[in-house]
Amino acid sequence: MERAQTRFPFCQRALTGHLRDIPRHGISVVLTSFGSFLSGREGIAMPERAAREEMLRQRTLSALRILDTVPEAEFDALVRSARRIFGCRTAYISLIDTDRQWFKAREGFAPDEVPRECSICATAVAENREIVVNNLQEHPVYGRKPEISSMPELQFFATIPLIGPELDGERVAIGTLCVIDDRPHRAACEELDELRQLARVIETLLRTRMECELAKEAIAQRKDLVEALHRTQRQFELAEQMAQIGHWRMDLETQELFWSRQTSAIHAIENPTRAHLERGLDYFLPKDRPRISSAVEECARNGIPYDLELDFRDAKGVLKRVRAIGEQEIVGGKPVGVIGVFQDITERYHLETRLRTAAHVDELTGLPNRARLNQYLDRTIDSASQSGRAMAMLLIDLDHFKEVNDRLGHEAGDRVLKNVAVQLLSEPFANQLSARLGGDEFVMVIENEALLLDLEGSIQQLLDKLRMEIGEGEERMQVSATIGAAWLTHENNERSALMRCADHALYQAKRKERGTSTICSEAVAGERLTLRPQLRAVG
Repeated sequence: MERAQTRFPFCQRALTGHLRDIPRHGISVVLTSFGSFLSGREGIAMPERAAREEMLRQRTLSALRILDTVPEAEFDALVRSARRIFGCRTAYISLIDTDRQWFKAREGFAPDEVPRECSICATAVAENREIVVNNLQEHPVYGRKPEISSMPELQFFATIPLIGPELDGERVAIGTLCVIDDRPHRAACEELDELRQLARVIETLLRTRMECELAKEAIAQRKDLVEALHRTQRQFELAEQMAQIGHWRMDLETQELFWSRQTSAIHAIENPTRAHLERGLDYFLPKDRPRISSAVEECARNGIPYDLELDFRDAKGVLKRVRAIGEQEIVGGKPVGVIGVFQDITERYHLETRLRTAAHVDELTGLPNRARLNQYLDRTIDSASQSGRAMAMLLIDLDHFKEVNDRLGHEAGDRVLKNVAVQLLSEPFANQLSARLGGDEFVMVIENEALLLDLEGSIQQLLDKLRMEIGEGEERMQVSATIGAAWLTHENNERSALMRCADHALYQAKRKERGTSTICSEAVAGERLTLRPQLRAVG
């Protein structure tokens, strides 16, 4: 059986896979392209229209910010449901990027992406075509293809493109929902209808990622507002069942509240009473409670929608991170309620927090890295220059560090670097920003007035702290540091100029004697200053 429809487009290119000798609980399908013979013809599309749709497709994916995201329970649940409906080995949700087919969720399928030119789904998305093949081997057209007959393990497959959210008044297919099996299967109408319903639920989840204003515009285009609200409510119910996202409603006239089952589950309340509903805002932490309270009030009173991420503690005392979205419900041109969506995003929030921290911290020493230092310097230099506040930057280079690594090993070198970090964070420098540039180079930004008042003495104190011994017996080695320092001046009021001056001072100190320091009081020569910098030795 083969079906072709406009509204439920299916994959049109060939899908093959090595399914033999693989347990039914797990399968790895290798996608390859063998022309466009699944459709039995070459697709003839208008180049201008195809280019416009491709541009809209990529803009939609960019607006959704979904590519290369971590797995999400709601999409995984939909894939499991699709696989169970057909009792097949493989199911997946894929999205068509510019040069690849990326899989948002998958079961019985190993790779997380394949090249777009090898993707049958890319053609299905481009042509908006639905295909269901009960037995590929016995098909009068496909079964005679050598690419198919050589792989008898490839039998049943069905794919449905997913239509993206509306953008600039248009919608375009952006991906597919697919099921595959190595056994012939005559798909029942009920099975295909259920698969299409799952595709619609996926599309509903994708729409929730868009801005609230886009959703409001889509609703405003509906002639029958009551019917549109009913459809939206039904979409919420489907999304909640599959994605575990809760919804709620507050009647503006009676102030009565309704929580869906999943909203109650996020609150860890099995059977919420009226008292629970009325005290719903009390579950937010005190620091976030004013924000959500004000947002709900503004939404109810003035129709201002909101989208907030907040800290939340459920009825069992478990701390969570939640996303709360709300907007006014309008009937007959008048506000009648506030409706909202409630989602537990704790895992995603913790992951994003760890990633943000890792991006600005040196893994070995725990000090800020170069990226964090650059951000800090740009902000601090601008603030200090405007206020006339004094500041100095120290560029620190460890002496004989390469010899430590060569003679004692990298483990000993790591201990030296960690000890340097400890010293940089010790008193009296504890409240100054210290960072590791990389290798054996460090930076300290001094803003403390007492340290700046006697900068030479402060640097000498730091030099003393950074003198240490490593190793034992005949392998004992002395490690010290050489420092180049620069004041923030009118000539040094940019990060690059300040760094250049400190680097020049460091170079001069190394030429003179290791374990000492030099202070550069002006910007290093160049386009900004023709005179040689004034250097003063310390230590």
